[in-house]
Amino acid sequence: MPTVESLNWRLPWRPLNHPLDLPALQRQLKRELADDHPLWGKSAEVIGRRVDNDDGLVCCSDGTLATHLDWAKETHVKPWDYPSALSHESAAALQRAIDADAADYDD
Repeated sequence: MPTVESLNWRLPWRPLNHPLDLPALQRQLKRELADDHPLWGKSAEVIGRRVDNDDGLVCCSDGTLATHLDWAKETHVKPWDYPSALSHESAAALQRAIDADAADYDD
């Protein structure tokens, strides 16, 4: 079974390789989450991001994989409604989403 570590990163997705990426994206994620958000309290870590929009790929301590981030300047008033967090049930499902995004990106 595929794992997050074995993801085949394809554009527009990329892993966080630059040392300044992770701290900045972690701060942004923390800024956006409020207690009613689906990722609240899940020890989320940003592991990747899209190069063509503001989406980040988040891996949580409970195994949740989600795409999220909207670069808000503060916590949202209605976090259950926006920003969205699209969950993927497994690393294999996430890989399928990455592959689909890559196919669209190449078009």
